[in-house]
Amino acid sequence: MGSLSQENIDKLDLNGGVYRCEPILELLPEHKRNDPYWCRNWTFRPREYDGEYYMQDTYWYGYDSHPIKLSDENFDRFEYLFNLNDIRFEYSYQSWAEYPEEDRWICPLDSGGRSHPKFVVRQKAHKVKDSVVARLMAEIDTLTSELECKKETLDRVIKDEVDIDYV
Repeated sequence: MGSLSQENIDKLDLNGGVYRCEPILELLPEHKRNDPYWCRNWTFRPREYDGEYYMQDTYWYGYDSHPIKLSDENFDRFEYLFNLNDIRFEYSYQSWAEYPEEDRWICPLDSGGRSHPKFVVRQKAHKVKDSVVARLMAEIDTLTSELECKKETLDRVIKDEVDIDYV
């Protein structure tokens, strides 16, 4: 494998950058190739060790036993997503989905991995008004429907049309 040019080193965000790529099976140890997502998110933080540059999988907080060594040949396979200092986490999918697509990601960032990814939003992003309006209208429709149902049930109770022990 070749080395990483200064031009590509200069492109790396070493202070909080998060990248992703599709599994690169040939760069994994043989025993990991059958299940490339075992203990791997395929989202990365770049790291420098002894003058060499590696992509460390975000599954591992501190030590990735199989980081991917960067070279000019594989550099473009890694897509820059965001800087951790420029994002915040949303804890509800519904809230997350109200932000513009270009300002939000679903991203595995720790050992919760792909089963429990994080809902990530750019810090300075603002929700899309039409999305918020649509959610509120849907909530009002649901509550209106529930209210109508309760009124019908009340009317049936008053008219002795239902067994009140089941209301």
